[in-house]
Amino acid sequence: MTIELTLALPGGRLPDPGDHPDRARLRREHDAWFRERMAGVGLPLEHRLFRECEGVSLMCRVLPGADADRLLGICLAASVLFLLDDVTDGDSTETSQAERYLAVLGGASAEGGSAHLRLLAQTLERVRQGVSAQLWARFVEGFSEVVRTAAVKSAAPVADYPGYLAVRRADAAFDLVGVAIAHGLGLEGERDPGPSAGELAGFLDACFEHTILVNDLLSYRKEYVLDEPMNAVGVLCRTRGLDLQQAVDELCARLAGAEDTFFAEAGRLRRAYRDRPGLEPYLAAWGLMLSGNLAWSLSCPRYNGPEGGWLWDGAAGALPDLMVLHPDRTEFRVSTAAAVPARGGPAW
Repeated sequence: MTIELTLALPGGRLPDPGDHPDRARLRREHDAWFRERMAGVGLPLEHRLFRECEGVSLMCRVLPGADADRLLGICLAASVLFLLDDVTDGDSTETSQAERYLAVLGGASAEGGSAHLRLLAQTLERVRQGVSAQLWARFVEGFSEVVRTAAVKSAAPVADYPGYLAVRRADAAFDLVGVAIAHGLGLEGERDPGPSAGELAGFLDACFEHTILVNDLLSYRKEYVLDEPMNAVGVLCRTRGLDLQQAVDELCARLAGAEDTFFAEAGRLRRAYRDRPGLEPYLAAWGLMLSGNLAWSLSCPRYNGPEGGWLWDGAAGALPDLMVLHPDRTEFRVSTAAAVPARGGPAW
């Protein structure tokens, strides 16, 4: 069955999406690293890790200005998170080993564990290289939250949209994005952005909702086909009695609201911390992260199937305003009535 849905993606305020200039090298080194380690732990060379689960295309999009050597470790971490997300869906064997995963994150040996657990342990050794003790503690805390949530999230359906967002804040590894930005751009020490966690809360909440709604909206075909419950479109249909188009309309409105809040909070932080040299690179990195995540979500095979998706680089005209769900792919189109082309600009 084919389903056609109207989209109203906000456009024109975020910076144009970027891409890391060393993507090709990062891809080669990422793939070679995983091929060697997967063979060593006895895992088959799953195509997913090099196409559907790979972190290179995502992290090169969301961190186009990161140090390349640091970014390689970030790409490896993103890929293993994708893979673990897939193998821990539902009540899987890996999900039942949550305590072992948490122990390995805490530094314990993975000897005798599953192949996926041993792959994680080896990945963590590489990812930790060059990461400060403070950032590593944040990484372990965020990754541990993902593991704990995966172990219980299928126990009962969420009751409403706010409850869904609370689960997704832990499940989606969002807090690890802040770690990746700080590490990739070296925003530590004198270049620390300055605001406290409390002062950043509203800004990061907006970044989270924007990120998760983009991902949920544009991955809906994949999750609908696989009957996965953790998607905001399905949650709104189930808990609010909305039909599919109504749920998509509400998500697009919430996405636009999150973008408005992002700019309002960025302005507030600038006024309060204008003397901190690390603040502007930090805010700019989050803007590129949001536009990069949108560009990646429109194009990636993980969401859209190998023959689907939409390649948008910020200069190719309007964002699509139609999303067509086929059983095997998602197709995006610009209708003849599309609005003014979405272009990045001086949105700050």
